Amino acid sequence: MPRSPHLASDLIHSVTDDFGISVADFNFFPNERTLYVRWHGHLTSKEVVRVAQASLPWVEQLHPLGMINDKRGTSGDWGEALTWLEFEWTPVVKANGLRSFAYVLDPDTPVSPGNAQTLEHLEQELELRTFYTVGPAWRWMRQRTQRLLSVA
Repeated sequence: MPRSPHLASDLIHSVTDDFGISVADFNFFPNERTLYVRWHGHLTSKEVVRVAQASLPWVEQLHPLGMINDKRGTSGDWGEALTWLEFEWTPVVKANGLRSFAYVLDPDTPVSPGNAQTLEHLEQELELRTFYTVGPAWRWMRQRTQRLLSVA
């Protein structure tokens, strides 16, 4: 059976918390120039900033056009990370080519006000869409990145 193009990826980095527990894994999909971040566990603002900081060298090296931020199965309120994400992370990722951001979360998990505020800010800076399963997120992302790659 032929493999879907988005299955060809490399695990490029993993981030752990202070106890050595995995917080996030980064995979890069070169055909789509997309960074896929799979989050784990209960997330605090500290972990979100740690993972965002860890993503910056990869964004600067790989220049992804898209990012899929998969937070299914996680919990936590990380709205306090908004200021850092707004003034430190967002300008760097935009300057390095990031244009589209897919946010994947569980349909039965409510989004806290702080997290919603973070998403609203990102939506002003990047083309952002929220999904409840990964398949539609990939289809949407592939449409965006292929469009951008065809004009490059």
